[in-house]
Amino acid sequence: MKILYRYILLELAGPFFLSLSLLTFILFMRQLLFLFPKIIGKNLEWPVIGELLLLILPFILALVLPMAVLVATIMSFGRLSSDNEITAFKALGVPVHRILASPLAAAFLLMLGAIWFNDRVLPESNHRYKNLLLDITYLKPTLTLREGVIMDDFPGMGLMVNTIKNPAGKRNLTLTAPDNSPPEPGEGLNGPAELFGIIITQNISSTRRTIIADSGLIRFTPDRNNAVLTLFHGEIQEVDPQRQEKFQRLFFNRHQILLPDVSSRFQRGRAASYRGDREMSLNMIRDNIRRYQNDIDSLYRTAAFLIDSLPSGDSLGAALNRLVGKPGKYNLSRLKKISPLLLSLKKDRLAQPLTDPLMRLASLLREAGFLERRIASLRVEYWKKISIPFASLVFVLLGASLGIFARRGGAGVSIAISMGVFLVYWVFLISGETLADRMMISPFWAMWSANAVFLTLGVWLLVLQIQGRFSVPVEAKIFDFKIPEKLRKVFSRRSATLKDREHEI
Repeated sequence: MKILYRYILLELAGPFFLSLSLLTFILFMRQLLFLFPKIIGKNLEWPVIGELLLLILPFILALVLPMAVLVATIMSFGRLSSDNEITAFKALGVPVHRILASPLAAAFLLMLGAIWFNDRVLPESNHRYKNLLLDITYLKPTLTLREGVIMDDFPGMGLMVNTIKNPAGKRNLTLTAPDNSPPEPGEGLNGPAELFGIIITQNISSTRRTIIADSGLIRFTPDRNNAVLTLFHGEIQEVDPQRQEKFQRLFFNRHQILLPDVSSRFQRGRAASYRGDREMSLNMIRDNIRRYQNDIDSLYRTAAFLIDSLPSGDSLGAALNRLVGKPGKYNLSRLKKISPLLLSLKKDRLAQPLTDPLMRLASLLREAGFLERRIASLRVEYWKKISIPFASLVFVLLGASLGIFARRGGAGVSIAISMGVFLVYWVFLISGETLADRMMISPFWAMWSANAVFLTLGVWLLVLQIQGRFSVPVEAKIFDFKIPEKLRKVFSRRSATLKDREHEI
C-alpha cells in the first residue's frame, strides 16, 4: 500500500504544481492591470516595484491553492480512470476510498499549512501592501517648469517663467531633488540666476497679489522636500477685490517664496497603523470581537437605565417597559428588537434634542446595531480564513469522483469542470458574505455552506464509486425530445432522397 500511496501522490504532484503556477500567473497578470495606473509616472525604483509585486503573491496563493487541488485531482484521477488503473486497483481488492487515503492526508497537511499561512503571513502582507500602496499614492509626480507656461501645481499660486537658463540647454526646469546629500558649499542665494521674466499670482485670504521679477533661482532646502524660490529686482502688487481703490505696490531687490513639498522622492511611513478585516490575524479578530461585545453590553445596560428615566405618562415609554421587562430586571436581548419601534416615531418627536431620554435611547441602540454589524463582518473574516483552506479536503473528495466520471475528457474538460465548481463555490462565498454583513444569516454558515454542499456531493459521488456505478444515474427521458410527425416525415424523405443520389453517383 505504501507503493500505491506514493504512486498516487506522484501522480497528483505534477498537475498540482502546474495548475498552481498557471492560476497564479493568470491572477497575477489581472492584478497588474489594477496596479499599472497607480504606479505609472511615479518614477519608482525597481526595489519598490519588486516589493509591491511580491506582496501580491500571498493573497493570490490563498485563493488559488484550493483551486489547484481541485484541478490536479480531477486531471490525475481522470488519467487513472482512462487508463483503467482504477479498475485494476478494484480488481486487486483496493476500493476507491482506500486510494483516496494518501491524497486526503496530503490535503489535510496542506489545509493546516494554509490556515497558518492565512493567520500569520497573509494579514501582514495585506497590511504592508496597503501601506506601501498608500505611500505610492501620496507620491507626487515630477514638477516641471516650462517657458511661457503657467504652472498651477502649487496651492493658491500660479507661476510663469518667460526664459529658463538650463545648463543642459533645455527650455524647462525639473523640480526634483536628485539625492539626500547636503547642498554644496556656496550653493544657494548667491548662485547664478536661472529664471528670467517671472510672474507669480497669489490668493491670500481676500487679497490678490501679483509678483513680477526680472530674474530668480530655485534651490532645495536641506531636507530636500521643499524648495525656495528667490526673486531679484521686482515688485509686489496687492489689491483687495472688495475695495479695488485700495492698491499697494512694493519694490524689492530680493524676495523669497517657499514652495512646499516639491520633491518627488518616495517616502515611507505616511500610512496609518489601522488594520482592516483582512489585515488581522485570528487572535486580533477575536480580541476585536471581545472588545466590541463589551461595548455593546455597556450600551444595552445604559439603554436599560434610560428606560427608567422616561416620563411616567409617556405611552411609548410604558410600552417599552412592558416589552423589555420589569424595572431593574430588563431582558437585554429584547432591547435589540425595539429599534424599529423607535424609528417609527413621529417626526415631531424625532426633531427633539438629544436631551430627550427616548432620543438618547434611539441613539444608543443605533450605535449598538452598528457594532453588531461590525462583529458580523469580523466573524465572516474569521471563518473565511479556515473555510477556504478546508476546501482542499472537500475538493479531493469531489475531484476524485468527477475525474473518474470525466475520464475521457482530458485536460480541457478537467479544467472546465474545475472552473465551474469553483465559480459556484465563490458565488456561495460572496453572496454569503453579503448576507452575513447585513445580519441576514449566520457568519458561520455564510462561509461554510459551500463546503457543506460540495462535501455532501463529494461523499455521494464517492458512495457511487464504491458501489461500482461508474456514471451518474440520469433518466433518459430528460434527453428524449419528441419530434412532431410531420417534421419526421420531411426528414425521412430528405434522407431517402440523399441515399438515392448516392446510389446514382
